[in-house]
Amino acid sequence: MESWQQETGLAIAKRLLVVSMACVVVWEIAAAKGEKAQALRTFLIKLSGRQMAWGKSFTNPALLAGLWIFLSMQEVLDCYSHEELAALQETAQDFLM
Repeated sequence: MESWQQETGLAIAKRLLVVSMACVVVWEIAAAKGEKAQALRTFLIKLSGRQMAWGKSFTNPALLAGLWIFLSMQEVLDCYSHEELAALQETAQDFLM
């Protein structure tokens, strides 16, 4: 909480509410049964970039990290067209090669 740099009690309460809601979503994803839920967990783990311990398919912190990246991706996809993203990809390739 110290790194949040919130200045008022209301700001801290709002931040805690958002964090709590994210935890509930992750718990629901972790507890869900079925192939779709397993596919979502696998996808979120890949996005998180985290490695799992031997015999573990996921951890809640890794699911949370992947969910954060996925939500950020959704925002980008809402703001840019496919053509704009392709152009940005080409530009990025110039720097990566």
